[in-house]
Amino acid sequence: MSIYKFVSSKQVIRKVFRDLRPPNAEFIHDSIEWMGEALEHIGAPGQLCSKTALITITDHKGSLPGDLYYIDAVAVNTCSTSTNSNTINTIAQQIAVLNLNLATYYSQVNNAVTLSANGQYISSLTPANLEEFDSYHKTTLNQLRDLNSQMAVLKDNQFSNSPQCLQPLRYGTSTFPWGSHCDECTNASSKYRESYIINCNSIQTSFSDGHICLSYKAFMTDDECYPMIPDDISYREAMFWYITKMLLLRGDQLRNTRLSYEFADSKWKQYCTQARNAANYPDMDRYQNFMDQWVRLVPNMNRDLNFFEGLGVREELQNEQY
Repeated sequence: MSIYKFVSSKQVIRKVFRDLRPPNAEFIHDSIEWMGEALEHIGAPGQLCSKTALITITDHKGSLPGDLYYIDAVAVNTCSTSTNSNTINTIAQQIAVLNLNLATYYSQVNNAVTLSANGQYISSLTPANLEEFDSYHKTTLNQLRDLNSQMAVLKDNQFSNSPQCLQPLRYGTSTFPWGSHCDECTNASSKYRESYIINCNSIQTSFSDGHICLSYKAFMTDDECYPMIPDDISYREAMFWYITKMLLLRGDQLRNTRLSYEFADSKWKQYCTQARNAANYPDMDRYQNFMDQWVRLVPNMNRDLNFFEGLGVREELQNEQY
């Protein structure tokens, strides 16, 4: 069956507490990483969510999103002006400064608090200092909220879906890419189209400065950064048995002493396969979409120019044309 909803991995952790009854809760933080590993082992596209990001390019390079798992498409907004780019850069710098100021504020407040011998927290700040800090904190948060709202609007404008504005960026194939030249060996005489490559944890473009629109897949997380897992019984069982086998691998004592690592590993492999099949199994609409993509007489070699928008539209041929 197809998967539509996600649940927090806290459900799996509660299942571990209920069924295995571990002696303590030390495994919780480890289980978060273990479930992330299990999701990567399953590797089905249905467990990923689609995201977009606006990446600033400086000196031919830009930083990839921290949660990126798979890139769907890279595009540039040809309607964007230098004024828009400068505004985005200015607001991004202001947000960075305010975040740095907030970090300094929190550090100062924490340093002013000490733990007394009787276990009580004592602050060296006077009421006037506290009022001043509180006012600064509220003002900074309000400024950040306004700047983030402006940035969200500007980013939405960059992702305009007008075919005249948003144009796909081709992946570079050159063994001497334009963005990787050095001062002594610039490949200035080569003829090339604007392109990008992924290199050393960054994205490199043929143009030196600007912004690119990135559509990508990422693992979903909840408000507390716990991984979200597909709401499917095979996924929940797979997560449970992966945690169980990792607990046994490191030598934790479980109440059920008959559980062995080999048994837990076999159950994990069973439900891992079931979860992958469940995520990849299409519903009726996806079956129809698949048929419309493949039952064709005239192939269209330029689907990428429209970001594969009409890939699932059924082909219609006019008899008088043939």
